[in-house]
Amino acid sequence: MTKFSPGGDAQAIWRIATDHYGSALAMFEAHKWPERGADMMRKVQSRVKESYGSVAAFVDHHDKAGK
Repeated sequence: MTKFSPGGDAQAIWRIATDHYGSALAMFEAHKWPERGADMMRKVQSRVKESYGSVAAFVDHHDKAGK
């Protein structure tokens, strides 16, 4: 399981948004999460946890899928 330093969980989410989806907007659209603009930054961790259970599970899922 992935562990994060302070702020590392947010960095990991945005890395995946860029590497796997091309952008944060594309990640939100792919998951059918309704937020757009500045609201995406406020809700991204909540949405990730709702969909994957934890940020670590989200990262592990995408990192394994990318291999």
